[in-house]
Amino acid sequence: MLRRDITYILLFFLPAIAFFSGCSKKPQEQKLTSITIAFQEWVGYGLFYLAQEKGFCKEEGIAIVFIDEQLDSARRDALKQGMLDCEAGTLDLLISKAAQDTPIIAVMEIDQSFGSDGIVATEDIKKLEDLIGKKVALARDDVGETFISTLFYQNGLSLNNVTIVPKLPEEVSQAFLNGEADACVTWEPQLTEALKRPVAHILTSSKEHTGIIIDTLNVRRDLAENNPGLVKRLMRSWFKALKFYKGHPNEASEIIAKHYKITPEQYRKQVEGLLWNDYEKQQGPSGYKKWVETFDVIAEVKLANGRIPRKPDASKFLNHTLLEKLYEDSK
Repeated sequence: MLRRDITYILLFFLPAIAFFSGCSKKPQEQKLTSITIAFQEWVGYGLFYLAQEKGFCKEEGIAIVFIDEQLDSARRDALKQGMLDCEAGTLDLLISKAAQDTPIIAVMEIDQSFGSDGIVATEDIKKLEDLIGKKVALARDDVGETFISTLFYQNGLSLNNVTIVPKLPEEVSQAFLNGEADACVTWEPQLTEALKRPVAHILTSSKEHTGIIIDTLNVRRDLAENNPGLVKRLMRSWFKALKFYKGHPNEASEIIAKHYKITPEQYRKQVEGLLWNDYEKQQGPSGYKKWVETFDVIAEVKLANGRIPRKPDASKFLNHTLLEKLYEDSK
C-alpha cells in the first residue's frame, strides 16, 4: 500500500466530507458526524471497516473517514496540528509519540498479538542468546524492534551485540529470504513468508510472550476532553463490530478481506494470531494496571536504547475513564 502525504489529504479532502447524511431508525433524517482515523495496514484494525459497512457507525450517528497513512511520523504530525482525530497503533509507537509531547491518549485496547509477531531464524539459532553476533533484519523504531528489544531486556541481553539489518517493514521478510540476515523480526503475513526459507523456524513469538504488543485506539487529547461523546460512539461501534465478527466470522471476513486484498479465508487465518478482547474483558482496574505496566516497561527499554529522549508519564497518555463509562450516554 502506497504511503501518502497525510497533510495533503486532510487539507484538500476532508473539507468536502465534513458531514455525511444517512437514514436513522427514526423517521427524520439524521446527520452523521465524521471522525477521521489513520492506521498502518494491519489486519487487527479490520473491525473498523466492518463497523462502517455493517451500519454500526450509522447507528451511533457517526461516519468514519479512513486516512491511508503508513508512516507513523506523518500521523504524529497530523495529530499535533489538530488535523487528525484518532489513530490505531501499537503501544510502543504511542510511547514514542508521547515522548515527543504529541497530545494524544489511548482510550481502549484494540487487540493483542498472540502469535502474529515473532522472530524467524535459521536452524542453528536455537535460543535467544544464539542471536548474539548474528545479523537480524527488522524495521527500526517499529514494533519488531520493540519486541526483540524487550525480550533482550528481560533476559539481560544487549541489542548492541547484534548486527541490525535495517529495512522498511514490508522488506524485512524478503531480506531474510535473500540471505541478508540470519534472523528477522516481523508480523503476519510476512512471518509466514519468512518461513519459506529452507530450515527456517520460528524462534519465538508473541504467543509465548503476550502483553508486549498491544494495539490501542489513540485519540487527540482535546477531542477526548471537549467531545467525549463522539469518541465513545466510535468505541461502541468497534465493540458492536467485534460482537458481530465473533458471531458471524464468515460474513464479517467477506466484508473486511477486500480492504486487505486477500481472501476471506486468508483474513480469518491471519487474525488467528491475535486476541480481540471484548468490552467486558477490558473493564476494571486490572485492565488499566496492565496498560500502565506494559507502557512503563517498553518506555524503559526505548529509553535505554536511545529511541526516546525521556520516559513519558503513563498516566498522561492512558485514559480508562471513557471505557469505564462507555454506555452511560448510549442511545
